[in-house]
Amino acid sequence: MKHLYFLSTLLLAIATTAQNCADSSDHLIKGRCFKLVNKQLSYQDARNWCRYSNPVGFTYLATVADQYMDNFLASYARTTFNSNEGNFWIGLTRTSGKWQWEDETPVAWTNFRVQNSQNYAAESITDGKWTGYSPDTKMNFVCTYWPGVTPGPTPTPEVGTSDTPTWTTVSEAYPTPTGIFLVQFIGGNLIN
Repeated sequence: MKHLYFLSTLLLAIATTAQNCADSSDHLIKGRCFKLVNKQLSYQDARNWCRYSNPVGFTYLATVADQYMDNFLASYARTTFNSNEGNFWIGLTRTSGKWQWEDETPVAWTNFRVQNSQNYAAESITDGKWTGYSPDTKMNFVCTYWPGVTPGPTPTPEVGTSDTPTWTTVSEAYPTPTGIFLVQFIGGNLIN
């Protein structure tokens, strides 16, 4: 019985540790960590910041799965950005008339104020409603990741002198909610 208690305590400690965000200033909500970034960037630059410049490693622009997350992010943004108005980028884009999350989570819920012709969604700090914007619009943004799967820094590749083609070494792999892995090769090219 003593060993069973120890084992269950150890498993609980491991499970609790696995659910912590990599950065103590990030917020865990419904199994995801969120980092609000107070930098005014275009959609593509914000997306690239989440993927390649975030101190915790590779992340996505935020996926907002439901009203609870939406309200949380709007409230968190008001506090973080010290503002009661404005918008911030989330990871929702429209391609060929279909909205899709950057991390490939199925779009099961939306919160558009109105749908317009712009294909890049941002959330309002005021009420959490979404609106499409030009990708060149500069605004703050939110990154998201799953605790326990965010990798550390990419190792420095060894440079060879051979003129013959060689296989590229995989430096990092990132799971998505749909089970597809995004793989980053040494050299920085990202494919899925």
